[in-house]
Amino acid sequence: MNQYILNIPLAKQKITAKQHEFARLVAEEHLTSSDAYRKAYKPNILAKNKSVHEMACRVMTNIKVQSMISSIQHKREEENRTRAIRREEYVLKKLTEEVEQGDQASSRIRALELLGKTVSMFSDSVKMETKKIDRTAKEVTEDLKLKLQKLLSDQC
Repeated sequence: MNQYILNIPLAKQKITAKQHEFARLVAEEHLTSSDAYRKAYKPNILAKNKSVHEMACRVMTNIKVQSMISSIQHKREEENRTRAIRREEYVLKKLTEEVEQGDQASSRIRALELLGKTVSMFSDSVKMETKKIDRTAKEVTEDLKLKLQKLLSDQC
């Protein structure tokens, strides 16, 4: 990869405001590169879609822009995880309060049930293990014949 663009080392190049906005639009608003280019760079309204697409691709291949997109996406994911943890803690706190201070027995029991489900106390699912056995069609046919013979002989 070319380590210099316009005789400036990549490490020294700064991302422009338009590149940053392009990256934000792609990462946060999930716009296509062409749509993000149109919003960030505001090309001439007479620009053909093909030209806009080509220019958007050039911006998208810029390592600094790719890094910014990744950084924004990582930050958003981290914020979403933090928000989910806070919500979970809030719900668990309120359920615990209901268990300890609830007025009606039914609401306390329901809160206990929901708390129990958070630690899989009341799992209704049955885990089944399946073994993957590679058998030929002939082996399957023979096995089925034997099972059918056994089934028919048991019924007579």
